[in-house]
Amino acid sequence: MQRSHRRAGLSVALAFAAVWAAGCTAGSAGGGAGPAVSRPASPPPSDAGSAADPATWELPLMRYAPTPAEERTLARAEEGLVQQCAAGFGVRLPPEPELPPIGGRNLMDWRYGIHDPALTSLRGYQTDAAQQARYDASLREASRTPRSAPDTDVLLMGRDIPPDLLARASPGVRDGVFAGKTIPQGGCVGEARRTLYTSTRGVSPLVRQLSSDSYPKSAETPEVRAVFERWSRCMAEKGFTYAKPMDANDDPRFRPRPDHTVTSLETTTALADLGCRTAGHVAETWHAAEVRVQQESIAGHSGALDADRQALDRSLAVAAQVLAAAGPPQPSAPAAGARG
Repeated sequence: MQRSHRRAGLSVALAFAAVWAAGCTAGSAGGGAGPAVSRPASPPPSDAGSAADPATWELPLMRYAPTPAEERTLARAEEGLVQQCAAGFGVRLPPEPELPPIGGRNLMDWRYGIHDPALTSLRGYQTDAAQQARYDASLREASRTPRSAPDTDVLLMGRDIPPDLLARASPGVRDGVFAGKTIPQGGCVGEARRTLYTSTRGVSPLVRQLSSDSYPKSAETPEVRAVFERWSRCMAEKGFTYAKPMDANDDPRFRPRPDHTVTSLETTTALADLGCRTAGHVAETWHAAEVRVQQESIAGHSGALDADRQALDRSLAVAAQVLAAAGPPQPSAPAAGARG
């Protein structure tokens, strides 16, 4: 799998409700509402200069998955329903922390690797330094948020929590009663997801699987393997030995870590990588191949995918109603029952 946005995990009040975003990459930038409009495949290699920005590219399966804006709509509705449910038990939850974006501008930006000469010359394979600093600072701030008490964890997720947390909850809560009231099946999160008709914030398992499969499948197509071989020869001429572009991207010496320092070796390698990618039209060829792979997947699963899109639209309609009924966000009091 490609190393795209290098995002770290975060455990907060509703961390159990975190869901995977469609595709192999994790997007961070926003997008318009409504289904993604299918565009033609990227220009062929001979016209690659007009398609230099992968963030503007799309893949056919995107029309069946929520856009970033739709994901936010579903997440906000789910969070609001969970807060409303918890309030019925006398628990007031703070809003979920929202981390600043990091990495590519959207799901497609770094899907096929680096492409920004200015950033590459400064940071090699790493994210923008200022962006990384903002993200790290937000992580540190979020980590200082008092964690919820075990009883609150059960209220939120029912018994679907790690056994050690469940064991620390009070006996009555473990039996499904909080403040004298029966906890909904799956907790407040389960109830919210039933209301919204989705437990994955609109991402269907089929879309997720097909989107994940298309990436490695497209890398094995004859045309992509051919550009990989040309890229490898180009890198060898510059003194670097890698079989495939993502081998350079995933070189252990360049993996991000808290104490990572961008070295001249990393920037030199990345710039050579980028030069060979550009000369060989790697990203354009790879994207065109993945478009074809996904089109074939859609043809083989059209009925199920259409049903998934209809289910997503239904969830979005319910989410819009939930948010309209809730009105503007209100300031939240500290979570009840929290402990340091």
